[in-house]
Amino acid sequence: MKKLFALAIALIVVLSLSVLPAMADGLVVGTYDPASAGEYELGFGWWGNQVRDEVTKAAADFFTENYPNVKFNLNTQVWNNYWSLMSTYAANNDLPDIMQQDYAFIEQWVAAGDLLDLTPYIESGALDLSKVPQNIIDTGKVGEGIYAVCAGVNAPALLYNKTLTDELGIEVPQNITWDQFAEISRKIFAEKGIGAVYGEGNSENQPTYYARGLGYQAMWGDEGLNPTAEEMTGYYQRIMDGVAEGWMFDTDKMAGVNLTDLAQNPLVYGTSSDVRSWAAFAFSNQIAAYQKAATADGIELGITNWASDDPVKSNYMKPSQFFSITTDTKNPDLAVAFLNYLINDPQANTILRAERGVPANSEVAAAIAEEVTKVDPTYGLVVDYLAFVEKNSSPIFPPLPGYSGTVNQDVLLPLTEEAHLAKPTMTAEQCAKQLIEDTANIAADY
Repeated sequence: MKKLFALAIALIVVLSLSVLPAMADGLVVGTYDPASAGEYELGFGWWGNQVRDEVTKAAADFFTENYPNVKFNLNTQVWNNYWSLMSTYAANNDLPDIMQQDYAFIEQWVAAGDLLDLTPYIESGALDLSKVPQNIIDTGKVGEGIYAVCAGVNAPALLYNKTLTDELGIEVPQNITWDQFAEISRKIFAEKGIGAVYGEGNSENQPTYYARGLGYQAMWGDEGLNPTAEEMTGYYQRIMDGVAEGWMFDTDKMAGVNLTDLAQNPLVYGTSSDVRSWAAFAFSNQIAAYQKAATADGIELGITNWASDDPVKSNYMKPSQFFSITTDTKNPDLAVAFLNYLINDPQANTILRAERGVPANSEVAAAIAEEVTKVDPTYGLVVDYLAFVEKNSSPIFPPLPGYSGTVNQDVLLPLTEEAHLAKPTMTAEQCAKQLIEDTANIAADY
């Protein structure tokens, strides 16, 4: 990973988009000529936000401009809707040719036989990954096959209202600890009535980050969770303490807000202080969309790590998302050519604006910097942040076990809602004990 960013930063100095005119006569599509495919409609599905939707559609349109015989059936959803819809398509053997994938779910989709092994295309050169570091390529590996290609590199990122913190004379540090985050939150709430949101929903991301801070690489183990109930008590206690002190959003404030929809996030949405948040526990690739929404209110965003008792142990770099080709495609050669375009074509990546994360192709990451920064001033901020994370993080956890989705929905979600109640009926100890026991039972039955 270090070589990726060292090379990218060095290349930014010596390269610019002056390299692009030489490529303007043809797209970087690998060894297969899309013009030979005849009339074909490529299905392409992803989850995202308004910015991602706009730039991805533009990149597909640019491909069609160069290859008029190839049209697209584009399908974009918010996170929760995306997976339920793709599961329905999979059951009907009607998945799009190309689908966005997540690190947590690759193994499950491979086990179901829904993703194409890309190894033969990589070996033949049809899919060129020669400029992608091997450790990034390996994140899309399951068994002996490569089933997904990194769409961009990112890291957990606390995005915060820098306009507000500057106004209050608050400096938000890098490698921020939980105690520092809580103290800043108390001060902002006391002076402005603006709170914070933490641990919401059924995502394993924040409890995993917490568990890594305890010294575990992953929250998930072979037979359940790695941390003990005693250790996970602290996770629920910090939520309950924040709610009791008033500065953390409780379930009443979160009711009716779809926090997976960026447009509704309290950092960028809300008409009064009591429904606004000073920070969002997001990922670095999301800052462009958040900043676009925040600009309407005259807000400049800052970026740091998620709060942790040990930020270096907790933090990690990861593929933001992957692109996979499904086994339902009728023309895998064409799908691979389009995937090669998404990964390796500087023009495509200029259009995509690194919204999914800094491109895994280090030469492309450098080549697009000048132009992307013109339309997205957060690009340089993200590159700098990832360079910081690279030196202040630990190796990423393995892909999640297949039972994790059930745990997320049936265990994490209700316990999260309980912990955020203004008057919870369970203690933090009881929440942690139930988390450990229920997860072990689900794992045993899987």
